[in-house]
Amino acid sequence: MIKGGDGQAELSHKHSIELENRNKIQHTPENNYILPSQLCEPENRAAIVSALQDHNAPLPPQFEECYYSYQNVHQRHHLRQINFLAQLSFLCYFFADWFLLPDIVYISGIARTSAVLSFMLLNWVMFKYCKNILTLDLLLPISSAFAATVWFWLLHQSDNSSVYFYQYASVIFILLGCLSIQVRFRPSVLTALLISAVIISGVIHLDNSAQQTIIFLLVYIPILIFSLYISWNNTLNARRTFLRSMLEEWDRHMLRELAHTDELTQLNNRRQFELIADQKIHQWPQYQSICLLMFDVDFFKRINDSHGHDIGDQVLQNIAEIARKEMRREDVLARFGGEEFVALLPETSLEDAMMIANRLRQKIESSTVYIGNNIQLHFTISIGVSRLDPKDVDLHLLIKEADVALYRAKQNGRNQVVCFDSLPNEV
Repeated sequence: MIKGGDGQAELSHKHSIELENRNKIQHTPENNYILPSQLCEPENRAAIVSALQDHNAPLPPQFEECYYSYQNVHQRHHLRQINFLAQLSFLCYFFADWFLLPDIVYISGIARTSAVLSFMLLNWVMFKYCKNILTLDLLLPISSAFAATVWFWLLHQSDNSSVYFYQYASVIFILLGCLSIQVRFRPSVLTALLISAVIISGVIHLDNSAQQTIIFLLVYIPILIFSLYISWNNTLNARRTFLRSMLEEWDRHMLRELAHTDELTQLNNRRQFELIADQKIHQWPQYQSICLLMFDVDFFKRINDSHGHDIGDQVLQNIAEIARKEMRREDVLARFGGEEFVALLPETSLEDAMMIANRLRQKIESSTVYIGNNIQLHFTISIGVSRLDPKDVDLHLLIKEADVALYRAKQNGRNQVVCFDSLPNEV
């Protein structure tokens, strides 16, 4: 059942490399958001597929918090950048004031610099301490409404006739306010109304004629509608990207489960057990005892030959379910191959391991699988127990010793627990 020394060393080295590569993959930037395990259910995948098929890509309610967390990971840096660029743009308009409105250039410099410094301080505080992506998503639109107020206040301070065509540059605020929205569309409508109220109020109070006001509105309203349309597409694409990402993550999760889980018993498979167990025995303090149980079904071939492989599968599933209930949270249980199971028991003395093994053997001995017409099938297991030598931390040696003890339990009559430490030197 167990490979020789050279094969063990090669397999151990292979598993170490595989574990290291797996850890690297888990820490790459592309995997910095993982679908919560509680959402990895078939009905949730169906909800994602249904949402993607809908033109509006509505978020399933159970994914709403997950969506905000995802956007916090992926949009936070983008929102910080666009806020910074918007502040620079607002400050750069000082040079336009210098040429077009020379009578208020000093007021413009003070007002714009003060506003930008205030915005930068606010942004630094919010992006450092605020974890709510919805609040950060609204930061620039609200700042744009305030900046528009400062803008029109400056225009009111000037007596220069240039203000009547300079006012058209204020459309930059509705563009910034709408195009920066990435997470939810409804707030962009509200902030667009706020910015529009500031701009239209400012235009009306500039002593424009009715004709000039109407011309401004004819220019402004199409830009407002276009900006809202782009904002809608931004948020729609954000939802679609999120849903596609969750669908891919769900599929990756299922592939990982298939790769690491035994299909029949839903326990860890041998490969996954060796990866986890090897990691645990190298991380655990040497003064703590680690034990291993290896057990299989007595006369399993006879069960298959007499009752069929479907009944044999039921026996294995029954054993897996009982063993799962008997194991503790930190124990590592797996189907090792065929009718053979293995369990690593961290921080467990040999005496406790023997007690756990005997309790498991008794539970399985008293269990029953029903065959047609109420025929009861009883079965037993044999268990080999080994303890890790703290001076020789080798998972494959630990498995081999448990295998030797299991073989001796079979020789002694089956349905019993044998400890490797009580055997003569056989390895």
